Amino acid sequence: MRTLEPASITLGTVDDLPQIYADMEKQFPPDEMYKYKNLLHLLHGDKYKILLYKRNSDGELLGYALVYTVENCNILWLDYIAILKEHQTHGYGAQLFNALWHKYCGPYDGILFSLEHISKNNPSLAKRQELRIQFYEKVGAYRLHADFQLPCENGALPMYLYFKPRRGLCAISRTVQLQAIRQIYEYCFYHFAHNKELLAHFKPTILDERLLPTRRPVLQHAAAPVVQSVRRA
Repeated sequence: MRTLEPASITLGTVDDLPQIYADMEKQFPPDEMYKYKNLLHLLHGDKYKILLYKRNSDGELLGYALVYTVENCNILWLDYIAILKEHQTHGYGAQLFNALWHKYCGPYDGILFSLEHISKNNPSLAKRQELRIQFYEKVGAYRLHADFQLPCENGALPMYLYFKPRRGLCAISRTVQLQAIRQIYEYCFYHFAHNKELLAHFKPTILDERLLPTRRPVLQHAAAPVVQSVRRA
């Protein structure tokens, strides 16, 4: 088994954005990307941050994450996470995700993020998406029941909503999820006018949930009507 070299998370700045954005354009679908100017706007605030994952021995960049600290509900929104292509398949992805969790899950109750639905017409893409889901469930993230909609230029992308709780937390309430999603929409997707309409559309699918070791949540009350309808992580 390969031993990974130690690496650490450091806080990035707007000066790091050109390098990070160039890599994002290679790794993320265009419809899941912010425009550069919108991302720059977010980074000039105090709630949205670039986190760099660098090897300790020489400071080489291995990966990065973009996160938003959601106010008033003790949740961290993981907007993007990636390992540079030349460092992929070595285990750094799990190491970075766990480093984020150890850094933030103490001050915060957990990490919230979204993942793409599995493609029904592209087998190769579907396989990669399935592996990505398996990866996050293996590191302790739970799929929630919300039919989350990721705002985009053409409306929204249906996504799975995942939550990695801090140690000892075994539930996430509907109230907390609603607070978090509202604030994510208002802060990160401020440039879209249809956010309220999107949330109203899938709000009935947001439920009180208990997080059990089965890796799939169990409802604490009867299921609400399901509205038919990644990102990033």
